[in-house]
Amino acid sequence: MRNELIRKALHFLLILVPIGYCVLGKWPSLMIFAILTSIIAIPDYLRRTNPKVKTIFAKIFGIILRPHELTGDKFCGATWVGIAACLTFLLFKKEIAVTGFTILVISDALAAIVGRNYPSQPFYEKSVSGSAAFAVSGLIILIACGMIFHVRPWFYIFGLFALFCVTMFESRPSFLEVDDNFTIPIGFGVIMTFFDIVWNYTY
Repeated sequence: MRNELIRKALHFLLILVPIGYCVLGKWPSLMIFAILTSIIAIPDYLRRTNPKVKTIFAKIFGIILRPHELTGDKFCGATWVGIAACLTFLLFKKEIAVTGFTILVISDALAAIVGRNYPSQPFYEKSVSGSAAFAVSGLIILIACGMIFHVRPWFYIFGLFALFCVTMFESRPSFLEVDDNFTIPIGFGVIMTFFDIVWNYTY
């Protein structure tokens, strides 16, 4: 439980990523994201074949990782977050990237907290309560970011559809067989960018 609380606290601290992007600008922030991601991703990759690296990796990051992330042969969630941050803020417009990544930071963490503390009927691979927390908080974030960036009304309409899709990604991660730390912001960004290209709704 202690490790899980630390993990969620650090997850919420990831809100500094979109804030840093808005304050520093695109390229300075992307450079920082890339460096931090490399610090985690390179040893995360090497640990799968090198026992010494695996031991060191476990000592450094073990407190924030779940057991299956330390013993499995796939990237851990922290690596996927870093990769998602780099790609999200590189590829998508500011308002789309900030909204999508903030949904990952806040809604994904709230879904886990509510789902664990308020058990309910299963919803795919998660729970109704957890998925509801994800969707409701995601809606609040969508509205807040839309107001901050002064987007057109279509942003909210298409955003609802994108939010529905990423809620499904969160509740059923095995559907795409990719960590939801990656599929949530990237999925949101891809869907919103598609509509933006067709309707040019952000400005």
